[in-house]
Amino acid sequence: MKMTNQAKEYLQEAMKANDVSTLRFYGIAGCCGMNLGVALQEAETNDMVVEVNGVNIAIQPEMKEQLSDVTIDVEEENGEMGIVLTGYNENSCC
Repeated sequence: MKMTNQAKEYLQEAMKANDVSTLRFYGIAGCCGMNLGVALQEAETNDMVVEVNGVNIAIQPEMKEQLSDVTIDVEEENGEMGIVLTGYNENSCC
């Protein structure tokens, strides 16, 4: 997993504003397996916590494989900034 400097700045500001120290990736059960969820949320007990470009990232172990080649970036859409995951391929069959 990688992170652009723009994403680092955006996430650090968002984490400070929300009084959270971790960006968390977790699985949500769906019709075809686990879907990816993302939140500014503290790590849970079984999460792996890694530092990527100076930002603490918590990853639910079941999601680790899906995120290995991902780059966290930001983009603006309709005047709103948000994170994007370049290289993420959804496991969708619906």
